[in-house]
Amino acid sequence: MIPAVNRSQVRLRIAFSSNDGNAPAPPAFDGFAFDNFFVGEKARHVLVEHFTTSTLTASTNADTYLNGLYQQQITDRGTSDFQDIQYHVNFSGTDPLNKDNPTDPAARALYFGASQPPFTIMDGLLTPGKFTGSTYELNKVEIDRRALVEPIFSLSLKDTTSIDDTHISVRMFITAKQDFASPVIVNVALVEKDVNGFKNVLRKNLFGSDGKTISLGFIQNQTNKSALVFNVPIDVPISNPNGLLLIGYVQDKNTKEIYQSIVIDGPVKNGDPVVGIEDELPLITTLNNIQIFPNPANNQFTFGIPAEVYPGSQWQIIDQRGVTVLEGNFEGAVNGLKEVNVAELANAVYFVVMTGPKGVTVRKKLMVMNRN
Repeated sequence: MIPAVNRSQVRLRIAFSSNDGNAPAPPAFDGFAFDNFFVGEKARHVLVEHFTTSTLTASTNADTYLNGLYQQQITDRGTSDFQDIQYHVNFSGTDPLNKDNPTDPAARALYFGASQPPFTIMDGLLTPGKFTGSTYELNKVEIDRRALVEPIFSLSLKDTTSIDDTHISVRMFITAKQDFASPVIVNVALVEKDVNGFKNVLRKNLFGSDGKTISLGFIQNQTNKSALVFNVPIDVPISNPNGLLLIGYVQDKNTKEIYQSIVIDGPVKNGDPVVGIEDELPLITTLNNIQIFPNPANNQFTFGIPAEVYPGSQWQIIDQRGVTVLEGNFEGAVNGLKEVNVAELANAVYFVVMTGPKGVTVRKKLMVMNRN
């Protein structure tokens, strides 16, 4: 369960004194006054996003630090100012948890430019010299400082009726505390609290890998926006159907700052059965043998496809925002070659995500340098 907030009495004592040179009677006394004084509870719920690989020691050490930071807040206060989502990626090593859903973690990593785990971001903030993606830059002081920042939005999140326990429907209501005109991204993450000792594992982003964009502005104090997804299939493994969280957030599309997040216990849900990985290494090797040339690409590139590659294997080209800009499969290759036209793509570095049988995924970089 999400821990309840401890509500304690707070007493403020103000001592007023003067020096011995003041006259003994008014109006000679000097004094002071408080203006625009406010006492209230923290309203912001901080969201920490953590990219990790379970087979890398540096990543598991960072996992331990972050998990300890959360547990320390629970132990000290009975609640935590932050919640974290942990994305398992395959950038620098193989992570068995990544095979369950390689696309959502990869898209989020591209959005933030997280190329080397461990990489940790608090409320989407990357500040040179202060927050650079290092997990150890976060501590209870920095989290407390961020939690004291008044949020622009308040959120309400609930799961709604679905057709069965292998689908999920959620709605998030968004209320602005001030007029707000910039476009925002909203998403709700389905997170499993514990998977074989790994905490808060992302299972699925319910509004898609790149979320839902709301472009129209917000009016202060009007709950005039909501985001709804209905009967999303839970096509990922769930180890413990009773151990799920729903984490919703609102993020500035341009600056990437997360303005507010919300966490609730998820409903009891089942997903695809968990399968073993004993037979996956040959499949990974096969996908790794696919060549991409020329790279950099000028208007087009070619896949060089070994004969053992399953023709129905999928490929996606994903940009730095985590958005899929092109996709297809390897059917129709001629003599093991398949050309892809990228003339309409902006010059940039992209990720080519290739997915074979059993969901096995391999990622390669592609640089597009189109010249007229």
